Amino acid sequence: MPAKKTLRSIYASGLIVMAAMGAASAEDGVLRVGTEGDAPQFSMADANGNVTGFDADIANGICAELKVKCKFVVQTFSSLVPSMDSDRFDVIISGLGITDERKKKIDYSIPYATTPEYFVVAKDSPLVGLKSLAEIEKALAGKTIGVVNGTTYAQFIKKYIPTADLKTYDATTQQNADLAAGRLDAAFGDSPTWVDFLSSPDGANFARIDVKVTGADDHETLGYGMGVGLRKGNTELKAKLDAALCNMINNGAVKKTSENWFKDDYTIACKK
Repeated sequence: MPAKKTLRSIYASGLIVMAAMGAASAEDGVLRVGTEGDAPQFSMADANGNVTGFDADIANGICAELKVKCKFVVQTFSSLVPSMDSDRFDVIISGLGITDERKKKIDYSIPYATTPEYFVVAKDSPLVGLKSLAEIEKALAGKTIGVVNGTTYAQFIKKYIPTADLKTYDATTQQNADLAAGRLDAAFGDSPTWVDFLSSPDGANFARIDVKVTGADDHETLGYGMGVGLRKGNTELKAKLDAALCNMINNGAVKKTSENWFKDDYTIACKK
């Protein structure tokens, strides 16, 4: 992401923090955070632009560690990484999986959390009782599967169920609306998305196939956990982000917020 040519004068303690962040921020004492805003439990933006959820808590925790303010920039998930080379935001905090493909375009902080993925189908589907990923792959061959566009989940389906009729969506809400309307045989996404959907009226007639999929099944496709995305080559900001996240992992802040939003500890141990 191109940085501003110069940083305006920054006084008192802000001088130290922002100098350490280098050219990362376009505003004094502010870290601009790109996030989706339409991924329940992860990132939710209201009509006034207020962002809440796991991602917002992680971002606000980082900003507290760096003694700056967070300013959220909300846009579709699939546009976040391509926008890193613009000057819209300084970092991406949006449940962003660390993958080798994305590393070609952006740099990452250390991984701080991971989440399992599941397939969801109608309750009366024979697929509900499947016990392995291999069984799921076979059963969904040629079937219509929904995923959110730009996610690692889409790449996973293309790789392991290449004959599937893959339907992609710009937002989770769009995907779930088609699922509820019966336009999909299955959808593939992360655990918190399904917790929210299955507890809603639209999800009453659906169930999760109880086969957990994680990065351990395919690091190359599903990544190594979530990281904060940043402009390539910004080593000073990366060092600051890594230190902030390590503190949040070690003091239990990441665990606390993941248990608050997901009823589970998604923390990855700090490895700098």
